[in-house]
Amino acid sequence: MNTCLAIIRIAIYVGIFGLFIAIGACGHILFFLSPSRLLQWIAYFSQWWARITCWVFNIHIQVEGDGPPLTGAMVVANHVGSPDIFILGACFKGFFVSKVEIADWPLFNWLVRLGKTIFADRNKRHQVKSLIHAIAKRLHGGHNVILFPEAQATDGSDVVPFKSAIFEAAVLANRPVVPVSIHYHDGNQPTLAFYGDSFLSHIMTLLKTPRLQATVTIFPEIPASLGRQALADKSCRVVRDAVKAQNSQLA
Repeated sequence: MNTCLAIIRIAIYVGIFGLFIAIGACGHILFFLSPSRLLQWIAYFSQWWARITCWVFNIHIQVEGDGPPLTGAMVVANHVGSPDIFILGACFKGFFVSKVEIADWPLFNWLVRLGKTIFADRNKRHQVKSLIHAIAKRLHGGHNVILFPEAQATDGSDVVPFKSAIFEAAVLANRPVVPVSIHYHDGNQPTLAFYGDSFLSHIMTLLKTPRLQATVTIFPEIPASLGRQALADKSCRVVRDAVKAQNSQLA
């Protein structure tokens, strides 16, 4: 039964994937001379892609706390696995910062490039400055930028310290940071949303899972005037405390 469910979802998603590739390509053609309108087009349809993806995977999202920011905020969250991307993309209209390796994945590279994803190459330290300026430019343009400052996926039991350098983008753009915690209610330790050792095995598990429930908690904005280190420390503490509290309720 679960294998049949996975096959059905793959078939549906192939069609959805092709549709959004076409939408992205159309946007690049229509707004070739208007980068600002192109970004608005992409942000709008990226959110719909994430929402439809959640529907395909039957991911149910409960949102708590403050509402999502309307313009230009750096959204930072704990990172557990690939569902984080669909869930945050469904909750927030904006652009993701992703590891550069995804740009080389077959097929997916088209989607992330058409979607104006900002790529981070962790193996090139000199690239951090250009990454910060790319994020600051999006923020200054009134777009939300979504990222995972842990720079790694965890099993959901804790939150590792946030990398502070990336928060310089919020300082440069003078835009707030919005901490967000993601918690999964699947009863597994670690949660099945966790990447684990094999990404392929992880995706197949998700495809075979009938339903996944997640809670997204949006915390109050933190002003950029605090500086990058304070932004990293405070947002990490807020998210970590929330994850710890949610896990303790299950203990």
